[in-house]
Amino acid sequence: MTCGEIAKKPPITITPDKTVEEAAAIMAENRVGLLVIVERENPKKPIGVISERDIIRTIAKKAPLTTTVDKAGTMHNFVYVYADEPIIVAAKKMKQFQVRHIVVLDRNGEVYGVISIRDLIGERQILETLARDWAPTIE
Repeated sequence: MTCGEIAKKPPITITPDKTVEEAAAIMAENRVGLLVIVERENPKKPIGVISERDIIRTIAKKAPLTTTVDKAGTMHNFVYVYADEPIIVAAKKMKQFQVRHIVVLDRNGEVYGVISIRDLIGERQILETLARDWAPTIE
C-alpha cells in the first residue's frame, strides 16, 4: 500500500500571505488539522505547513490573529513523503518527527495530498500492513 493510495482527498492549501485567523477558519470549515502552505503563483508548489498546534502556539505567544501563516507555520523544512512510497515510510517519519500529519508529494515536488494519523489508524488494511512491515523478524 502506497502513501498516494492513503492520501485520496485533495489537500487543503493556503497561501503564505493569509492570516492565522483565516487558517483557523479554513481548518474548521474543512475539518482538517493541517493546511499546506503553497506559493501564490504556483498553487501546487508546497513551501510549508501550518497545523492546529502552530495556531495554538501563536495564540499562546499573544501574537495577533493577523499574523501571517508564513510566520506561524513551518516553512521549507516540513515533513513529507512521496506518493509512490510505501505507507510504512509515512508512519516511520510521523513517529520520528512526532507529527500527526505528513504532506504527500508527487515526484515533481508538487503537493499530492496529506496523510493524518487518523488515516493510518482508520482502516484495518492499513493497520495490518503497518503491523506486518514493522514487526521484527524472528530468525
